[in-house]
Amino acid sequence: MIRVSLSLLAGENAHHSFEHVCRHVAKRRIASNVLPATGPVSAGGDQGRDFETFRTYLVEELPFALGFLALASRDVVAFACTIQRDKLRAKFESDIAAICTQGTHVDRIYIFAVAEVPVGLRKKVEAWALEQYNVGLEIIDGFGLAEWLAEPDLYWIAQEYLHLPAELAPRQADEPEPDLPDWYVELREYWQEPHRTPSNLGDMFDLRHGLRHAIPPGPTRVDLDGWLTLMTRLAEHSADADVRLHAVYEIVAARSRGKADLRPAEPLIRRFMAEIELSDDPTILFNASVLVQVCTTAAALNHTDIPLPEILTWIPQQRRHVDQLLERDWGPNTRAGLLQAAAHLALHVDYTGAEVRGSATLAELDQQYEALMEAIHEGALQQHLDAAPVVDLDDGMRRLLELAELLPDARGYPIESFSAVIDILAPTLRDHPLYRRVCDGLDDAVKRQEGDAAVGDKCRQRATALQKAGRLLDALREFHQAKVNWFHGDTLYGALRAMANIVDIYCALGMYLAAKKYALAMAAIAHNSLDPSDREFLPMALFSAANQDHLVGAWIASADLASIASLAHLAYAPDPANLDRHTYVSEAVQYQVYTGLVARQTRPNFETAFWDILDRGHLTPLVRTGVDAWSARVSYNEQEWLDWLSEKAGAPFSDVGPERTIVFRALGVVWTIHGRNEQNIVLAIEDFTSTLQILLVEFASLDPTIIPQDVDIEIRTYPADRRPTDTYMTRVDGGRRLWLLFLPAEPQDEADDEQRIRQGVLHLAFQVLLGNSLLDREPFSQLMDQAARNGLFQNLEVGRPYHELARFRTQPIPPLADARYRPLVHGERTTPRGGSPHLEPRSDPGPGYSVEKAQAILAERYEVLPIPIRHTLPALLQDERVRDLFNSLRDEGWKDWHLLTVVMNLTVNHRIEARYGPLTAERLGQLREAVFDEALREEGPDDPRVSPAEISRDVMMHRIHMAAVSSLRRWGLVLHHGDTSADPVMQVLEHRYGFWTDDIPHDDPFQGLLPAGT
Repeated sequence: MIRVSLSLLAGENAHHSFEHVCRHVAKRRIASNVLPATGPVSAGGDQGRDFETFRTYLVEELPFALGFLALASRDVVAFACTIQRDKLRAKFESDIAAICTQGTHVDRIYIFAVAEVPVGLRKKVEAWALEQYNVGLEIIDGFGLAEWLAEPDLYWIAQEYLHLPAELAPRQADEPEPDLPDWYVELREYWQEPHRTPSNLGDMFDLRHGLRHAIPPGPTRVDLDGWLTLMTRLAEHSADADVRLHAVYEIVAARSRGKADLRPAEPLIRRFMAEIELSDDPTILFNASVLVQVCTTAAALNHTDIPLPEILTWIPQQRRHVDQLLERDWGPNTRAGLLQAAAHLALHVDYTGAEVRGSATLAELDQQYEALMEAIHEGALQQHLDAAPVVDLDDGMRRLLELAELLPDARGYPIESFSAVIDILAPTLRDHPLYRRVCDGLDDAVKRQEGDAAVGDKCRQRATALQKAGRLLDALREFHQAKVNWFHGDTLYGALRAMANIVDIYCALGMYLAAKKYALAMAAIAHNSLDPSDREFLPMALFSAANQDHLVGAWIASADLASIASLAHLAYAPDPANLDRHTYVSEAVQYQVYTGLVARQTRPNFETAFWDILDRGHLTPLVRTGVDAWSARVSYNEQEWLDWLSEKAGAPFSDVGPERTIVFRALGVVWTIHGRNEQNIVLAIEDFTSTLQILLVEFASLDPTIIPQDVDIEIRTYPADRRPTDTYMTRVDGGRRLWLLFLPAEPQDEADDEQRIRQGVLHLAFQVLLGNSLLDREPFSQLMDQAARNGLFQNLEVGRPYHELARFRTQPIPPLADARYRPLVHGERTTPRGGSPHLEPRSDPGPGYSVEKAQAILAERYEVLPIPIRHTLPALLQDERVRDLFNSLRDEGWKDWHLLTVVMNLTVNHRIEARYGPLTAERLGQLREAVFDEALREEGPDDPRVSPAEISRDVMMHRIHMAAVSSLRRWGLVLHHGDTSADPVMQVLEHRYGFWTDDIPHDDPFQGLLPAGT
């Protein structure tokens, strides 16, 4: 058989990091958002120029065009022109009839139309003119004439006779492109391809990047028509109302700023106003308020034919809608966004009774905008603005004050939007009695945000350096801190980037449920962000979460989540079918190919359910192609597939059968968490596991002194109102520590139920860690305090409870959950085979250990241990078998104090039992003082002695382990559960407390009793 490398699981570093994918998407977003919110497609291909501008000039200068064309013709030519935009056929036929019935012979008629004339209509009218009046006809619309005069060789005509400015001249073929940003050139070329059809929210934001960059004066404004054409197409044909609303807003903003003409968008504007009351999205509602503001200004400047009185009716309609929404319960960020919309609507300039005062040209608008930007840059904006009457000043200020007071809790709200409203309207607001309180609240929020952002940036810099140096635990702590500091509406993208890094690091550590929790949290934050462009990260985060499920072994759950991610990808990713652009989809598909391939070769009865799950999304064709291709090249049996997995990957299909199981390795322990394969219990298992993994990673650098024994945890749930008396039980079985944990089921309605669930999960995770730690409660509590100071609770808290983040399945029983199905299980070992080297057990000196303290303890032992066995020891060593055993143990590394300790313990126990009867576990506590006294009493010649027959290798090994456990108190260590096996405790003492290596110079207690030199 030929082995083939399948990169993602067998080679863990082969795939792109999640943060790398996010950074790649970010490059274009950051670059394209440098310009203000008001900057690919050229309507003329390589010779593209702004054809709307051409049409404007040509209509104004049409007499010059007619005269020029008349001079060039020897036929009897008549000309007509029209600015009419509808009922064109009737208009053309009426003009032709008027020309041809005046008694003068006409050979040819040229009709110039401002509107674009469809080819079919043009041909029909030409045929009608020839048939009715035997006259040639040519209809030239504004677009056609502009395109003709845009030829480089003919532009001189437009410049000479139409007085078009030289800067509009088309480039020659060999003329270099103007200096444009790379991202813009790439985006423009991308959307110039004929088959590109925008369809979803991701496409809308993709187009917005180019559109906004093309609005200001400069070399890209010639592309504005092309971008508007694509955005209009999206607004007219998208089935998603949110997409339509966003697109129309961008069209209106672009036309207002870059065209000074809203007329082509008027049908879309009226449709927008009809649909806006169906939305509860704060961003869309705020955009709607801005759109009304744009329309009122356009009406005042004669840039739209929508009457001003009609526009003014939109304000009270929107105010009623937003006020009704504010009566409902919302989270702080959503409520802040709604308050912003309500305040903005109340603070509109009151145009009641205003009259249209004329018009402003595009050039004049550009000059005004330039002056406005200069004022903003110099901090003199308010000097350029006067106080103006507004719709409802008191209500607007009341809303602003409520928003200011909400800011400490609404970390996801973008403060810059609030600040812009205050700055622009300051001349109108400053005399209101609430103005100072509003500004104080805003100032405090800005200081918090600016300070947090500065700290977050420094944390990111440190984290990046630490990650490059391979110090993942230190880097993780810095990224967590950066996430917290960047978690503001204006810097939320930084928080999302930090979370992507966190996902990558948890994944590299093999803590796949912790990584999944953060990926799901990132998806939730992106989805609920007040900046809807963040939703582009939603499918990336969901695909990453699906990949974490796959790595942990939950391959069916991974397929389910990947299908949901594919739906989000179709809804939010720009040009979603282009997988060259979205590499994270190809990576996720590869994981599902492994699932289909392994199922086909080892579990064919899983295939139907697997394909049914994928059919709910859009991945089936891609995955089937991959499975079919690999099946022809790879054929492994169950054992070979398990050997092929990476060291940290969980057993495939560990989420099938009647029990869900998660296994991982950390701090020298194999942790197994399992429970019934039912929806609520699975969520509780994943919630607990993600919490435990985050705790283990945090405590790895703090040294909780975990006992290296395998841990088995069974999870059960109980109704929130029926809490059991004991929420955990533990025992040892076969050297493993077994736990039975009872977690509350998910809440129904009460918010305090959610808090109880979080506290219950965290409490049990701490109990498990404490129970498997050798630290006493006080030092363990100090360790917890240090972890809290390091940000532990912020690391555990990612916004919403886990059951809300992870609820993607609706069925109470997951697929393939009955006893007929079983995962892939290795017959000889646990899967995964290993863990991250960053989470290996500690080997440095343990807490409380020092050489000085060790030497003091040994000096005491050599002084005290011989006292109760002064006669017993020589008597035992008269037996040749005992002497040989002691010599053999010394050769194996036993120190003299080891031998003395065992003999002393055997002797003291022998005497206590002779005096009081058998030493049971129950009586040991009662006789503890007697045992202590006997250990310090000097042995008399007539005291009972241990027989040499009681000394054997097994007895010596057993007793030295017991002695090791009893020595824990010397180091401030304890066993929290008395049934703990001695072997793992001995490992800690051996590797971290010098149990087998420490010794000091001492008098030979066996002098004359054992051969010299031994």
